[in-house]
Parts: sequence; C-alpha cells; structure tokens
Amino acid sequence: MRLLIFKRRVTEVVSSRGVHQITFKWTQLDMENLPPSMLHKILSTVATMSLRDFGSARIAFRGFNEVGREDHFYRSANLIYLNDWVHEVSAVRTFRLKCYRSGNPEAIYLRGMHEFFILHLVEEGREKIQLAGERGCELAQFVNEMLNLAFSVDRRGIVHNYPAFTRQHVYKMFQIICSWELSGHWDYDKPGMFLSVAERIDPNVPCDCWCSHIDPLEFEVSLNGSKSRWKCDRCFWNCAAWDFCDEIHLTARAWPIED
Repeated sequence: MRLLIFKRRVTEVVSSRGVHQITFKWTQLDMENLPPSMLHKILSTVATMSLRDFGSARIAFRGFNEVGREDHFYRSANLIYLNDWVHEVSAVRTFRLKCYRSGNPEAIYLRGMHEFFILHLVEEGREKIQLAGERGCELAQFVNEMLNLAFSVDRRGIVHNYPAFTRQHVYKMFQIICSWELSGHWDYDKPGMFLSVAERIDPNVPCDCWCSHIDPLEFEVSLNGSKSRWKCDRCFWNCAAWDFCDEIHLTARAWPIED
C-alpha cells in the first residue's frame, strides 16, 4: 500500500498593476520515496505525541512498520516528552521497556530519576543518571553535574566544583526542567540525603558579596528575554544549585515497568 500526503504550496504573485495575488497548489508527496532517516524522524514524533497513533502508523504503512521494528529506533526514541496518558498506560509500559532494554539514554535517565527520587535508591539512581549522560542524554549530563555541585556544599552553605556549563546553557536547561511537560510531580518526598544537602545550600550568599555592590548595576539577559542582576561565579552557582535542588525532584515520574 502506498501512503500519499498532500501538501499545499503557496505562491505569491505580483501582477503588472502591483496587486498581490496568492495562489494555492496541492502537491503530492509519496512516502515510499522518503529515506529511512526521514521516516524515523516522522515516526519518532508520532510516538512522542501518541503511542496509539504510533501503532496505527505502523499498520497503515509498511515503511513505518520496518522502521518501528529496528533496535535503533528504540535506542534513539524521545522519552523525555513522551505523553504517558492514562488510556495508553499499557502501551507506554511496553514502549519504555523496549527502549530501556535497547539502551536508550533517556530511558536510562528516567529510570535513574525514578530510583533516586521516588525509591530513594540514591547510589543506583546516580549511576544510571551518569550512564545516561555518558551515552549522550543532555538532560542527564546537566542533572549529574548539578548533583555533583549540590553535594559539594561546605559548612558555610557555599558550593564548589563548578560545572563547565555556560550560563546560557544553565538557563536553557532550567527552562526544560521547569516546563509544564516535565514538572509538577508532587506525590513523593525528596530522599533524606538529598534533602539534607539542599537545606545546607545558602541562597542568600549574593547579599553579602562584592558583586551586589557594583555601581552602576550590571544586568544579564536570559533566554526568555528577562533581565537579572549580574552575579559573580560564586553567587551564580550557589543560586543555581539552590534552584536546582528546589525544582529537579518535581521532574521525576513513576516508572511504569514491573521488571
């Protein structure tokens, strides 16, 4: 069976009298001619939005079915933003299990977050988060380094061992962590070890630092366009560690695999 998609091409034409005319033409796109890499991207996007549609797409088109059987597809599937709707819980469990067994870095990361923040298996969770980062999961890399930062707090409430991230990268990752797709999981408590570390971090360090007395004030612009007072590295990372500890546990979610 051939799957055809019709795309509307918009053409703007200027007539001799200077009048703009817009014409529409429907063009036919034959899915049979698309390379496997493109089919992979399309099917991955469909799976992220709805696993029911993912199954339907594999049934409707042979090319999608072939891509959906490959281990590579499950190793690289996007699970961070996967819709885990209640009516698809069985499909979600099966899909995540295939991804985890295929070595998907995001599946390993989600499993690590589940163990660390929900089961309170701190060492096992940290190992999986670190492994996911080593395999290329950007969010896992950030979380692992920020955990190292948080656990470096001293008796004065000041953190050390600053990561090599730029400030713009930190702002970018915080946007992801605080997005409604990831945050908002409230049905569990922080592990005792993590909670004791988070409570020792002093968010008020910038109040007594030299950078708070710069005149005139200097500002930096975040990714969303908002301005904030510039902070020195010590104050920036202390505030970042405190914000991280306050938000990151809300992104952990139940791991629906009973293996």
